[in-house]
Amino acid sequence: MNAGVKYVAYAAGLAMVVAPAAKGCAPPNAGGSAGQVVSMCDYAPDSRPSGKLGLDSHQAANARAVIEVAAGRGLPRRAAVIGIATTLQESRLRTGAVGDNGTAFGIFQQRPVSGWGTRATATNARVAAGKFYDRLEKVRGWKTRPLTSAAQAVQRSAFPYAYADDEDDAERIVNIITWRSCK
Repeated sequence: MNAGVKYVAYAAGLAMVVAPAAKGCAPPNAGGSAGQVVSMCDYAPDSRPSGKLGLDSHQAANARAVIEVAAGRGLPRRAAVIGIATTLQESRLRTGAVGDNGTAFGIFQQRPVSGWGTRATATNARVAAGKFYDRLEKVRGWKTRPLTSAAQAVQRSAFPYAYADDEDDAERIVNIITWRSCK
């Protein structure tokens, strides 16, 4: 790659603008094993256009909110990936999503009747993410479990293995929205 030249990469339906890393910079870990815990302590939001994610601006804002809540709590990067994969499966990152016969709301499809708060809190991306991470942190071994197992322990979905379908896209979204600072 030539320095300063941006490239567009397409993977799993997501278009991404890839800029070469500055000398000495390492991009965030794009995968690794389920047990790998990567810190987001040097999280910095990516202000570049959301179109490279294959998301509209509303979905990208919701993704940023989910990631920022994890970072603000000092959770490892894996938490953000689990959160994003869950929202992709549940709502495609749309706060207005309504499911389960009109009883589940927001990006995580949280049900007020199941102790997730109110419809208003379920449709607020930051509040909903906080409630998701509250429950995720109580799941024994969540950092090393397969993503679908950790998400299912929180969500209790009728389709417990469906979260795995969105893991690769979640990894890409977290990678694009966040990066590590060069020190």
